[in-house]
Amino acid sequence: MHLAPIFNDEQKLEPQASEALDLEALQPITLQPERWMLGPMAGRSPIMQHLFARMRCTAPHFRLVNVEGEPGTGKLLAAQTLHGLGPSASGPFLPCVAAEFIDQPQALWKEARSGLVYVSRVDELSGEQQRRLRDFLERAAHERIRAAGTSAPAQLVAGSSQPLRRLAATGSFRSDLASHLTAIRFAIPPLRDRKDDIPLLAGLFLRSWSQQHQKPLRGFAPGTLARLTTHSWPGNVRELESVIAAAALDCPGQWIRPIDIPRLQWPVHTSAPTSHDPATEEPNLDRAILRHITRVLARVNGNKVRAAKMLGISRSTLYRLLDPTQPAPSQPDSATGVD
Repeated sequence: MHLAPIFNDEQKLEPQASEALDLEALQPITLQPERWMLGPMAGRSPIMQHLFARMRCTAPHFRLVNVEGEPGTGKLLAAQTLHGLGPSASGPFLPCVAAEFIDQPQALWKEARSGLVYVSRVDELSGEQQRRLRDFLERAAHERIRAAGTSAPAQLVAGSSQPLRRLAATGSFRSDLASHLTAIRFAIPPLRDRKDDIPLLAGLFLRSWSQQHQKPLRGFAPGTLARLTTHSWPGNVRELESVIAAAALDCPGQWIRPIDIPRLQWPVHTSAPTSHDPATEEPNLDRAILRHITRVLARVNGNKVRAAKMLGISRSTLYRLLDPTQPAPSQPDSATGVD
């Protein structure tokens, strides 16, 4: 992922630029890519820098780790980062939903040999599924000892949207399994607790979208980032990415203005307000379809399963409409791998 500059919408440029921030002309403001990024993850806030430091130290040594965080915080990216930093980097990365992993654990375990398995939504397992996962992990540990690690994945990451220890304390999750999975734990903070990262993330998403769709965008106009940082972001990083994509698509010029940012607080079970203005209609069918899809994604915080249901299409069709050049991933669902 290419790193975009940090944007400070209070910094003044020449008046003819409408006091906007130019992605190409501006030099990064106190920006050191190697410091603010770890693999596909990005964050300059102290809480993220502390997380990155722990991940660097732990990645080469762990066998089993729990990554927890609210939906959309980036648990899948964290698993990918751990994979890239650890001994399993040369092996495959296999993401799967916990319920599906339980159905065929031996086959998936073998498929990811010498790699890393990311098992998401562990907190959604039923009591019987939790028992089966515990039994499998115990067998896998014994097999690893006997086989000296030659026939098992090097590492396993268990993802959960809710803290497993808290669920165990309430009796809704097996305490023995929770203790086993959370011996090493990484908590991905919600975006509302790391608002210092919003300018960095917004810049990354804008640059990526602009390059992918070949629409020249120079940056954010004054006031745009201020509006983004005042939002609570219940959908976390996934929601921010969807909002930036919708704003980039709707933006008539080269600057993302506050007015281009879609409504950030959607009423539950209601559709977005619309207005019919022939002057703003998109004559190109492909762009019109993409515009509608990005608006729907923004409404559902980037959840492609919900968006596909609202649009009345399959998830694979949704992926093809978003980017025909990329294959549709099977698991897990996210805007761009943000779990």
